[in-house]
Amino acid sequence: SVSIFPVLLFSLLHAATYTKKVLDARSSNSLPFLRNLLEKLNANQQNILKFIACNEIFLMPATVFMLFSGQGSLLQPFIYYRFLTLRYSSRRNPYCRTLFTELRIVVEHLITKPSCPVFVRRLCLSGISFISRLAPTVA
Repeated sequence: SVSIFPVLLFSLLHAATYTKKVLDARSSNSLPFLRNLLEKLNANQQNILKFIACNEIFLMPATVFMLFSGQGSLLQPFIYYRFLTLRYSSRRNPYCRTLFTELRIVVEHLITKPSCPVFVRRLCLSGISFISRLAPTVA
């Protein structure tokens, strides 16, 4: 169910764009309720794209968990890793890269607090360095 959210939300955004074009071609003041709904959707487009990127990022640990629980195939994490690297290096949609950076900043902020245990701090820092090594270079 988590993997269907990005597809559903991208299709919702594309349908909203197309519906707005159709309404503009029909007349400028037709169906004000639908226009208002489309404007609200357009106003929240960045939040929706960030949610999609967050969903795509957290699907990677889910695929690894599915592999170890016996529900996924061995190729699934490798194929999804390639998908994530393409999304990360995309110039048209920088939300995946931005969200990786924001998540890194949040985790680094949390582990610098004195109440954080040392083994958790080391585990998080090693995880951050591992993920940073896996990230593709972006020109």
